[in-house]
Amino acid sequence: MASKPTRCSYPHKLARSPYPILDRFKVLVLVSFLLSAAILVAQPAPRAELSPTKAKNLAELMCRQLPNVATLIENRIILPSAELPPPPPPQEPELIDDVYDALAQLGPYSVPCLTDRLLDTHWTLDPRTEPLLGTPLVGDVAYMILEDKGVPDFIPQLSHNKRPRMDDYFLWPSFGDHRKQLQNAVRAWLAKHPDCCGAPPRLRETSPTQLKFRMSRKDLDNARGDFSRLRLGMSPEDVLTILPDPDAIDRSDDPDHWQQMLLGDCANDHNENLAYIYFIERWADEIARRDPLRDRYVIVFFSAERKLTRMFSNVADIPPMFPQSGRRWQRLAWGEP
Repeated sequence: MASKPTRCSYPHKLARSPYPILDRFKVLVLVSFLLSAAILVAQPAPRAELSPTKAKNLAELMCRQLPNVATLIENRIILPSAELPPPPPPQEPELIDDVYDALAQLGPYSVPCLTDRLLDTHWTLDPRTEPLLGTPLVGDVAYMILEDKGVPDFIPQLSHNKRPRMDDYFLWPSFGDHRKQLQNAVRAWLAKHPDCCGAPPRLRETSPTQLKFRMSRKDLDNARGDFSRLRLGMSPEDVLTILPDPDAIDRSDDPDHWQQMLLGDCANDHNENLAYIYFIERWADEIARRDPLRDRYVIVFFSAERKLTRMFSNVADIPPMFPQSGRRWQRLAWGEP
């Protein structure tokens, strides 16, 4: 009976070869090839970059709907558990908010319009997950996003307050020319740091990476006309008499809510519990993995009062909708005068 091979039997066999050096070389080449192939398989395929023209246009479109930023997570550090091993890092960033994620992923292309918006004092949703103090305006939300992108915090220096409270970040800019001072400080710093704020944007990986759906020009013209008939305050039933059935529906009380992820983490703060999504162009397989840089879509949000509260759109032909004042928002979201 032949003896059972051991872990050392193969090297001994190699040593008995009439060409030991050549055989060792072949083995090393084979191992090197297999390792290289394994590394290539393990690494995600390189993602295509968004063209500068498309990136700039998309940045302008997203900056114009900063009031649609509904979720902004202030602290994303996850403390590892002492009992459980930390989970592996995700292959793709989790989609937090369609406007915020697009502005964040657009890298340097969204910096100019965000800097311009620092002077904007229009009403906006409060996107903070812990809105304890203060009421941010559009310029304040733009400043939060710029900080997330790598711009340092200038308010302690400008306000001569080394430890400002949360509401100081909204109170100090509201006086005199403070917003202009802040904008000047940001622009001066950006001029000295032209490499700030991320690499050029790259499209999120999808599997497979083929186009799933693209609406024809005729259908897009019809959709544009249908969406233009929507009005804030409409009920979900009213909307569905104008629009076709959505590509996906997200309800806050649905146990499969995580599969859609249309309602952000702050949806309860805004009393939003229903959202419809309509794709104009779609690449991803899963709704929650939609790419705000590549996919083109519209999301319609409703409050628990069954009123259309706002509409997100990254389609140039279909403008977004959102309330113009906090009073209007209160009436839509909570039914309060």
